[in-house]
Amino acid sequence: MKDKEVFIPPGQITPKYPKQNVIQRTTEDPNNENNSPSWEDNTFDLPKTDLGYTQGWKWHSTGQMILEFQMPLTMVERLNTIYDLTQKIQSGVHLPFIIDGKPTKIFKLPNIHKSLTGKLKQQFSVYLDNEKKITGKDNHNFLPDDIHEWMKDRIHQYLIFTHTPYLGIRTSSAWINEYDAGEYSPLHIHKGSSHVYRKPFNEQVPFDMGLMGMLSLKAPSDRGEEISEEEHKHRNGYVEFVGGRGQFSAESILFKYEIGQFLVFPYDMLHCAYPHFNENETRRTMPVSIDVYLQ
Repeated sequence: MKDKEVFIPPGQITPKYPKQNVIQRTTEDPNNENNSPSWEDNTFDLPKTDLGYTQGWKWHSTGQMILEFQMPLTMVERLNTIYDLTQKIQSGVHLPFIIDGKPTKIFKLPNIHKSLTGKLKQQFSVYLDNEKKITGKDNHNFLPDDIHEWMKDRIHQYLIFTHTPYLGIRTSSAWINEYDAGEYSPLHIHKGSSHVYRKPFNEQVPFDMGLMGMLSLKAPSDRGEEISEEEHKHRNGYVEFVGGRGQFSAESILFKYEIGQFLVFPYDMLHCAYPHFNENETRRTMPVSIDVYLQ
């Protein structure tokens, strides 16, 4: 729903909601509608003021803010089911599949590991909204609508909590990381779309104002032997955020990163994912990049 209190500058077209091409429960190959959809510089989701979110959540600060939420496990299970089915497609198993009691077409996910920082072989794109002439890839959306909306609401909640004035948000990309034993993501930051919506328009520069939502979908029951006996020094399978070095700021914040944990933090916040050492289980996460357009 559009918020009536949002200020739209004179002469500016009222922002439109981005087209949501949801793959789940479709009956036709979605590539026809997802192939290079039209792009407009005024297409994004408007701010929200009343999210009706009453479940517990936490905040952490290193100088920059991290908000910690818990995604409903029913949503986590649905995402895992969809991902597992796409992996059967990769293995040559054919349709139809049943999701929520209904026949559902599942499509092969693009493996994008060679274009990302992580030191792992399985990184599959589930959402992309960008300019094809910049990325060389077709836009696509494998996220169920309600789950996508839940994640975007947590982004709105972050901006409300931090009293950040903004014009709107737009999801740039999302992908699933499948960590086998010994695989990891070194220290890194994120950027969003390869186009900038505010003047001066510069489509060659990635949009660097935004928030990441990082979801834990699966965690090994045993992450491998820790060398350090003290629990606060354990790192196997953990995620660590690097803080500022100034006075009164935390050096880092560590998360064991349990199933369903959803962390929201700024694009430019340094973080890393340590390897686990369980040869029989994988660690699965889903980051989502959401651009934020400030007033």
